[in-house]
Amino acid sequence: MTAADIDLDGDLDLFVGQWKQPYLRGSMPTPYYDANDGYPDTLLLNNGMGQFTDGTEAAGLSAKRNRRTYSASFADLDGDQDLDLLTVSDFSGIDLYRNNGHGEFTDMTDRWVKQRHGFGMSHTVNDFDGDGALDIYMVGMSSTTARRLDQLGLGRKGFEKLDAMRAPMTYGNRLYIGGKTGFHQPDYSSDVARTGWSWGCSSADFDNDGDMDLYVANGHLSGNSSLDYCTRFWCHDVYTGTSKPNETLDTFFSGTLQGLGSNYSWNGFEHNHLFLNRDNTGFSNTAFLLSTAFEFDARSVVLADVDVDGRTDLLVVQYDAKARQQRLFVMRNQIQTKGNWVGLHIPNQPDLPANGATVQLHTRNRNDVRQLITGDSFTSQHPATAHFGLGENQMVDKLVIRWPSGKSVTLTQPAVGQYHRLKI
Repeated sequence: MTAADIDLDGDLDLFVGQWKQPYLRGSMPTPYYDANDGYPDTLLLNNGMGQFTDGTEAAGLSAKRNRRTYSASFADLDGDQDLDLLTVSDFSGIDLYRNNGHGEFTDMTDRWVKQRHGFGMSHTVNDFDGDGALDIYMVGMSSTTARRLDQLGLGRKGFEKLDAMRAPMTYGNRLYIGGKTGFHQPDYSSDVARTGWSWGCSSADFDNDGDMDLYVANGHLSGNSSLDYCTRFWCHDVYTGTSKPNETLDTFFSGTLQGLGSNYSWNGFEHNHLFLNRDNTGFSNTAFLLSTAFEFDARSVVLADVDVDGRTDLLVVQYDAKARQQRLFVMRNQIQTKGNWVGLHIPNQPDLPANGATVQLHTRNRNDVRQLITGDSFTSQHPATAHFGLGENQMVDKLVIRWPSGKSVTLTQPAVGQYHRLKI
């Protein structure tokens, strides 16, 4: 679920996405690379008194509303001050919609990105190259099995289209860098592409050097054996069934999936990744060095400065398939860095919600942007705080806060090394 004032009437509207389980009653997402056969997503418009109406069709969002949506966010993707919509869905990938400023949306997916496919699980929105424009990182599933089948030239006769879509669907995570004409995947996108079966993700400047780093939670179901179900999925399941229930397949799948997460695994024993940004030229995985790799099956990720010391900490959730329990790990950031920093808390105000607010940092050599959004990562929520690592900068010229309504506030030369609370 994501919340923001999309029609500029002073209250928060909602977009609620839904995910539908594959194999349900013997049905399979069809086609597996562009499924639009799930439970309906809904745009709910607020009348200002906490009463909502379904505005999905009127807003132009009905064509793909049956995606198997895992995450969604309202964010200013094209820099025109209003809040656009991005959705990330299982069995399809990313969809992008432009807001005309009045809460009416146009599907821009094919015009804004060249490759949208993936088993989309979650996303994070930030300025990853330091150019003052928002970028997108979508995480999904990478598969060594699918790549091996492609390298061997193996497939099933009569299903050439399904086989051709293995590579784009299992590319893994996609980093989209924003520009004037949409988004592109940079050459170093491959640095952060293949982490396994990814779930939650988030971005922050862990080492306060002035560029944005990434954390990705990985691992689906780890059982008592490393025997993996992925081979059966790509050699059998992807060719079977339709979006409709099938009693015969239901009986078959109920048997083959019975030991999943106990007797055998599906993308099990995968490690989490912490990617440090190399001065906006690429990323390096430092999770082992920084004690955040973990081999458990991980799910939700939140990056926040829990102890308010200027260094972003890590919250990550383990999923125990055998016990069917979740466990929260809170990892204090103890990276020794000389980088300066500054932070800003933005409270909600009457007719001026923090959601959707943009904070622009200006220094002698920097022009970074943060936006307060909801619906990112996976079943979690970040605080309404903007944190900037400053590197060697000793001072900030100004912080400019803008709301979609057009209101703006400028903080001139705010003190570094502390958080500021905005008062309006």
